Formats: sequence, C-alpha cells, structure tokens
Amino acid sequence: MLFDMDGTISDSLDCIAGALRLMAADLGLPEPDLSDVTTFMGPPMTDTVRRITGFTDTVEIERASGLYRDHHDELEYLVSVYPGVVELICDLHDAGVAVGLATSKRIRIARRWLDDYHLTGEFDAVAGASETQAGADKAGIIAEALDQLRAKGRDTSRTVMIGDRSHDVEGAAAHSIPTIYVDWGYGTAAEAATAAYRAHDVTELRGLLLG
Repeated sequence: MLFDMDGTISDSLDCIAGALRLMAADLGLPEPDLSDVTTFMGPPMTDTVRRITGFTDTVEIERASGLYRDHHDELEYLVSVYPGVVELICDLHDAGVAVGLATSKRIRIARRWLDDYHLTGEFDAVAGASETQAGADKAGIIAEALDQLRAKGRDTSRTVMIGDRSHDVEGAAAHSIPTIYVDWGYGTAAEAATAAYRAHDVTELRGLLLG
C-alpha cells in the first residue's frame, strides 16, 4: 500500500496556507486568495508559488519558495493527524502488508513527521520531494517508493495508492496502480470519480484494505 501524506495521513491546511500568506507578505504582495484549497493543497509547491506570485524568473521563484519553506517550518505545530489513520497504518504493518509513503512533501519534513507520529518503523519505503521541490512529480515519487519496496524484496504486484487528489490518481495510473480516494482530504467530487475506489471515512478505508 502506498499512502499520500497531506490530506490523507495529516491535516496540514493551516500550516501550508499560513506559510503562503507570510511568503506573500514578505514579498510585498497582496494576501493570496486561498479560499479554494484545491489550488494549493496537492500540486507541487513550486507551481503554487509561481501562481500566487506571478513570477516567471527561476531565481525569483526559488527565492519565494525559500521564504515559503522557512515559514512552513515555523508553522509545523499547526499540523495534526487524522483520527484513526495512524492506527490503520500500524495494523497494516502488523498484518505483514508492505506500506510505503509517496508524498510531494519534502522528504526531510515527511520523515520528521513520521517520527513525530511514531510511524517511521511502520513504513517499508518513504519517497518524497527534494528540498527544493524539484522532484515533486507524483508519478516519479511513486516510482521511487516502488523501487524501495522491491529493493527490500516486497511484493508490489497488488499495490494500491491511498490519496486525496487527482495527482495521486494520475501518478498511480502511470504505473497501472489503482487509487482509493479518501473523502477527508482536500480534493473534489470530480477527482474522486476518477479513482478506482472511494473511502468516506477511515472505517471504510480499513474495510477496503484489511477486509
């Protein structure tokens, strides 16, 4: 099983939105309109920074992204974990299921959060973006997670992606992997319709994964 992080394991909306607002303020830009969470929860952050700032120059985008990353680190205390998800991941691991993380979040942050949630030992693979978000393509991240699982001798023939955005569905589809869309995240009904399965809550997800 491959899990997304933001919107699937953790609720990081307040952290990410706050960091984007502070970034814009640092740059002297108007406060961004973040009323539509689908525009910034899920896409690679460099795409979001480019959209909010209107910058096209690579150096300017990287400077703005650096400001965002600094504020994100400052606001991590705002992140919480969705009830029941940690317990489900632990039960999957205890049942002998290969579990991997495939997140567009920076790998350093993802690993720290797994430590905070006491989940590091439950994951057989952890794949994420580089520190500058350069590797935030979801299909590529999923490929890295699969490679890690195979390197450990884990069977990936029945892999399922669990996520909350179309990026998860499309990234998994690139590897012929079905996706279970979770309703508690940041996606839309239209995005859910593109997934092979849908879980309205953690109890329903548990039933799909463990029977």
